[in-house]
Parts: sequence; C-alpha cells; structure tokens
Amino acid sequence: MIILDKNLFTIGELVQKSGVNIRTLRYYDSLELLKPSDYTEGGHRLYSKEDLTLLQKIKALKFIGFPLKEIKDILEEPNVESEVFIKSLTFQKDLFEAKKLEINQIVTNLNHLINITENEEIINVNVFCSMLQKLIFKEDNERWLQEHFSKDITDSLLEITKQEEIDLDKKWNNILTKIKRLVSTNANPSSKEAQETIELLLKLMDETAKGKLNSIKENLPSAQSLAFPSPFTEDEQKFIKQAIAYRRDKKPI
Repeated sequence: MIILDKNLFTIGELVQKSGVNIRTLRYYDSLELLKPSDYTEGGHRLYSKEDLTLLQKIKALKFIGFPLKEIKDILEEPNVESEVFIKSLTFQKDLFEAKKLEINQIVTNLNHLINITENEEIINVNVFCSMLQKLIFKEDNERWLQEHFSKDITDSLLEITKQEEIDLDKKWNNILTKIKRLVSTNANPSSKEAQETIELLLKLMDETAKGKLNSIKENLPSAQSLAFPSPFTEDEQKFIKQAIAYRRDKKPI
C-alpha cells in the first residue's frame, strides 16, 4: 500500500474538496490552467493545497463570467492595470445584464402562455408552438406593421393592455385548436360546426384588427410576407378558404 503525502490530494479528493468534477479537472490540465503538482507511480494525478487555492480562484473568476483563456492570462500575470481589469469587469457585467433581460422576457412569455392555456383541458402542441412563435417574433411583427401600414392603423393595433392581449390570445388559442381538430377529423367546411367556427374566426380577426380589417386587407397585396410562419398548415388554409366561400355563397362545396 502506497502512503501519500498528507499535503497532497488525489483527483477524487480534490473533487470532494472543490466540487469540481473529474472531467473538468482533466480539461483544465489539458489547457495548462491547473496542472497536478505530482503523480503517483501509477501515473495518477496528485494535487497540493496550493492547487486547491488556485482552483478556487478559477471558480471565482469563472463565476463572474470570465472565459478560461482570460482566466489563464489573469492568473499568470496577477498584477493587472486597474483600467484594463475594470474594462473586463464592465464587459462581464454588461453580458449578465443582457442575460437578465433575456431571462426576464422568457419568464414574461411563460407567464403569458400559462395564462392563456391554464383552463384548457387539452393542449394542442402545434397551437402552443404558434402562440410561442407569436411572442418570440413580437418585435418583428411590430416592425412589419410599422413598415407596411399607416401610423394610425399601427398605433391602434399596438395600443393594447396586457389583459386585453391575454384575452385575445385565449380566443386565438381556442379557434386555432378548433380549426386544427376540424381538419384532422376531415370535417366538411360546410358543416354547422365548421361554419360556426369560421364565423368566430372572422369576428376574432376583426376584433384583433380593432375594426380596421378592411383597411388592412387593402394594404396586404403590396405588403411583403410576414417574417414568421403562419399558424395554419396548407390543408388548414384550404379548409378556411372553402368554409369562407361556402359562408359567402351559401351553397355546398
């Protein structure tokens, strides 16, 4: 049995003392960021108390966002000009501020999705993804509106409270789910349920457009396509067109 120097740790002991896993320690070794102080006769890594202290410094700098290459440079030359170091710290702070904004937006979107789906017995994943895409592309949607419609129309469409947006999205979630179910069950566009659903769809479109649906339609032919996907598949779009045609002509398709 080999008795190790009590001031040296095996890699397993260093893992226990530092909370850093073996794979990471081996990676740090390959980068020459933290190399073992010694090896056993069998070639196993051994670390000193100084190595543990160095590892804690690496963890601290990594915690505030410094990349490993920069950490290596800092530890090799510990005396850094204040201006240079503050610039690095400021850069890391700005990165975390950006991440915080991103996380806050994700939480806001999750709360919105919970609000519009919490009372539904069944969630259609395709509809859910459409609602999620709407939130993700919200800024693109607003930019598209501003580029293709008058300020009066754009301002009217964008003037909406959070509760109004939730209420509208609940209705859209319901309508989208109904249309997808009708198409998936091969419902006839002229059926009573299909016609009732199309009637609700048209009313919801007008409600969403704040009563300016006709004005918006007049501008659509010259407008470029939206930058985000339609919530309807080709079959669903065909079904909607047929149902609207039947509603208009009142005759079987």
